[in-house]
Amino acid sequence: MDRDHLIDIRDRVLARMIADGFAGADPFDGLESAVFRASGLGRFRFARLAWLQAIKRGPDTLRKAVLIPPMVNPKTLALLGGAAQGVVLYDVRDQLLGMQNPDGGWGYPFEWQARAFHAKRRQSNAIVTSFVVDALIEGGLAADHPALQKAAGVIENKFWRDGYFAYFDHTNVEIHNASLWAAFALYRMVGPNDKTTQAVARVIGAQKADGSWAYGTRSHHQFVDGFHTGYVLDLLDRLRASGADGLEDAIARGWQFYHEQCFDRDGLPRGYAGRDGYLDAHAVAQAMGSLIRFGDTDGAMRVASWAAEKLFDPERDLFFAGISKHGRPDRRNYMRWTQAWMVWALSIVIEGIDPNQSNLTDKAMPIFDPTKPLRFAHPDPTRAATETALRNLPEAEFRALYDITRAAASRAKAEGAMETLYGLTRGMKTLQRIGSERGIVFKKSQSYSAQK
Repeated sequence: MDRDHLIDIRDRVLARMIADGFAGADPFDGLESAVFRASGLGRFRFARLAWLQAIKRGPDTLRKAVLIPPMVNPKTLALLGGAAQGVVLYDVRDQLLGMQNPDGGWGYPFEWQARAFHAKRRQSNAIVTSFVVDALIEGGLAADHPALQKAAGVIENKFWRDGYFAYFDHTNVEIHNASLWAAFALYRMVGPNDKTTQAVARVIGAQKADGSWAYGTRSHHQFVDGFHTGYVLDLLDRLRASGADGLEDAIARGWQFYHEQCFDRDGLPRGYAGRDGYLDAHAVAQAMGSLIRFGDTDGAMRVASWAAEKLFDPERDLFFAGISKHGRPDRRNYMRWTQAWMVWALSIVIEGIDPNQSNLTDKAMPIFDPTKPLRFAHPDPTRAATETALRNLPEAEFRALYDITRAAASRAKAEGAMETLYGLTRGMKTLQRIGSERGIVFKKSQSYSAQK
């Protein structure tokens, strides 16, 4: 499988998403059924829970029969707008700003019943709000923009509990990845702050001896799955790259667990740690992103090639929702849960591999001047070779290059030179990521410690 083939698949799926107006089905949208709403059963918690599970487990034909409309999910747009350190593939800023709730947050476009809570349609929650904040900042929105300041307010004032961020403002349910997402989003908007520090420390404290994290603190949240483990590791790494201290041990132990238990002997991801079975495409997507982040480019390419062969449906230009242990594809089509995540993941892999090779290999140091600002085009055919050179650049020159690039980015922002700023921002993020790999921490005076 070569890079051009992955680009072709990614672009075909993205084109179909655009043609559909980004509207589609979701595993958790069953309560939006016109039939269920007309029945009056929505008054009862058990009926809501049973109906949602029936729709979630049923075929697409059932969804159509009970009249569930296709919906645009803010998280779909956020993933295409660069959230979770993805690639900015589409200008979603205005659309996302138009979907912001009066309280400053964002939510799913459907009513949702879980065992631990009941959420109203579009009710703000920590995950969607954080992903949208991430995408808006990646798209060039300044942290002091009124929309982001409102978002910071809902995270800090409505989601905050004693030491962590809750999933919703009307519940105390503690979900580790959701709390960490909110902590990171708040950090991006307001900088170092005590609530982020406390929430990060709490997630670190929840790590088990084997390096894993349960999904949450309730009895039915004690499972360990692949994609939420990937979420936590990615966020801890981003916090570390932003200057947070005291995270190295947790990341190292978490990565070892993730790599050993959330992948099988062939290097393919597992839905749940330590056991094979049904494999959700969402876990496949997160695996690609995490493998690239932590330097296993060969592993990410292996997963991407497998996904292109086993999960892509060339007749419909979409990805299957998953695949059974015995290789039977789950043909359901989910816009946010599957298509957006797979496009997000393939874009990261495409960015991370050499345009002329299926796998990254060391190359001679490219001709770039470490005394001038580092910036990357999108896509940039020299990125892989440049990153190899950056890993070998003496630390003093590496730090100087970061300072030069940061100063140039500040000037570009002040001048409104957005295209130049985007390229320089890619350069700064690359330096931060590689710096974290090398143990180089920038802006020490602005860092905070998770041990405070």
